[in-house]
Amino acid sequence: MLLRSSLLVSLLGVGSATASPLAGGDQAPDQITGTSAPIIGGTVVGAGNWRDTVAVLGAQGTCTGTLIAPDVVITAGHCAATNPTSVRLDTTDIKAAGGITATVKSVTAYPNWETTYDVSVIVLNAPVVGVTPRTVATACTYTTGWTSGASVHLVGFGAIDLQAQGNNSKLYEVSVPLTDPTCAAGNGCKPAVMPSGEFVAGGAGRDSCNGDSGGPVYLDTLRGPILVGAVSRATNSATNPCGDGGIYVRMDKVVSWIETTTGKTLTKDNCQVTPPADPMNPDAPTTTDPTKPPPTNPNDADEITGGCSAGGSGSGLGGLVLALGAVVLRRRRRQTT
Repeated sequence: MLLRSSLLVSLLGVGSATASPLAGGDQAPDQITGTSAPIIGGTVVGAGNWRDTVAVLGAQGTCTGTLIAPDVVITAGHCAATNPTSVRLDTTDIKAAGGITATVKSVTAYPNWETTYDVSVIVLNAPVVGVTPRTVATACTYTTGWTSGASVHLVGFGAIDLQAQGNNSKLYEVSVPLTDPTCAAGNGCKPAVMPSGEFVAGGAGRDSCNGDSGGPVYLDTLRGPILVGAVSRATNSATNPCGDGGIYVRMDKVVSWIETTTGKTLTKDNCQVTPPADPMNPDAPTTTDPTKPPPTNPNDADEITGGCSAGGSGSGLGGLVLALGAVVLRRRRRQTT
């Protein structure tokens, strides 16, 4: 089951933090409304939507991710420790029939991800056929409308109640506001990548949760929904494991590293040209923006480098949470009991 692990007293997902079981089909009661609450405060995804959102399945747990090239998935750095062996996509329920399963060739975590960017890339053994990889944000993506209060979509297979105790195998989505677009206020943001290496979004019972780690944050644009972030962890001020807001890695900061590490070319947002209509990707509009000036800097932003990478293999949906090192972070990951 996926989880966005929360740090209790020690490092989140590390050491003595206890993992919550999250696989299965039952929904836990929403502790705010008393009703069933997906992702946290969202709704179940309709068939055919967000087909590029991926369940990352490993021997020590599972995470969420996004297909960004036919054979490349982006997920969280701490998810490398789950030893991913396969991914499931083009499905709204990982326990149901259908969808696409692809096996993992390699997993590489961002150098020093514990203090820099909490992402890792998965290269698959074969390209996925029939699902269009998501366009990835570049620096220009964040120049228009990237302000406090702007809405983004969180999508994932994670837990569905504030304490991350419920069981879930379905794909959910929720729209949440940006609360700190540059992570300038701290609140658990990493000093080494501040400002603008991460951002804070959600809260007030609308949030990602355990099991959504590495999952997508989509921004609606006239070019279609763009991948602008990846789920990392809860904020330091969170009083519940989920529901009080989360911290997300900006994609423009890592896109060059992804291409260099994988040797793959991604579809990157140039903030000007609309991708052609794709019947396999119905959530992508075909509208163009003729009034938008050419981007002043469509290239990737600077990145922090150095350190180590991690990889692994295993099997199944279950396992115990692995210790991920002495870092005080409220990471969000999912695992089974």
